[in-house]
Amino acid sequence: MSTGIEIRPDLLNSLRQDAERQARSVSDLVNEAVEGYLRERDRKKLEAEAAALTTMHAELKQRYLGRWVAVHEGRVIDHDQELAPLYARIRRLYPRTAVLMRQVEEEPERDLIIRSPRVERD
Repeated sequence: MSTGIEIRPDLLNSLRQDAERQARSVSDLVNEAVEGYLRERDRKKLEAEAAALTTMHAELKQRYLGRWVAVHEGRVIDHDQELAPLYARIRRLYPRTAVLMRQVEEEPERDLIIRSPRVERD
């Protein structure tokens, strides 16, 4: 299946050189770069959603204290007493979208730790 993606000649030459040095394919390098871009995009989106959650905390605390909320594009799109059913609904409705799911607590902020498994190639 062809995607019709065109890579500028100067970039393609650099990729070919790197691929040869690393004994990898240009496709592998491009896919790795795109994966990194998508990871960074999602990280930034979750940071923005966390900031929105902090801004809305007083209102959320009154309505959802102790409940789990899903925040997408700066607004609460769903909530539940339990994380598992909320997660299942959000993944079904937004399968490839970063959506922040967090429990509303007394305090508005906590440390956000994003873990992403990384697969290393031999």
